Amino acid sequence: MASPPIVAVRAPPVTLAAGGATQTRITLVVADGYHVQANPASGDFLIPLRLDLRGQGGVRAGKPRYPRGRRYRLPGADEDWMTYEGTLDITVPLEAQESAPEGERLLRGALRYQACDGRRCLFPVSVPVTLPVSVVTPKGREEVSPE
Repeated sequence: MASPPIVAVRAPPVTLAAGGATQTRITLVVADGYHVQANPASGDFLIPLRLDLRGQGGVRAGKPRYPRGRRYRLPGADEDWMTYEGTLDITVPLEAQESAPEGERLLRGALRYQACDGRRCLFPVSVPVTLPVSVVTPKGREEVSPE
């Protein structure tokens, strides 16, 4: 039996009008006793948490906005690192082309992170992320059938 992931991802469905834009929040829950490096990371040698989503069917995901990290100091270390613990939200702008047809899409991508506890860091991993997006025709632009 596989152990639960150190970072659980929740990506709730989004409804977006063709030609419109919105923002969504993807919620991450870091397992108790662990932290992951913030984005941006505190040093070049650290691996920041990073979300990548690919567009599909006329829907594009913009550059994610990460929350501010919390200071974390390893026992015996000389400086703090910025990390994430517990629950956090990443804001992702979404945009649908004017010509995007109505229907369901799954924006797929990956969340990359390196989890650490108070003694060690695990190998970096990438976990799949899927964001369901429903494109609808904006009100007032429904097609009118000719008489």
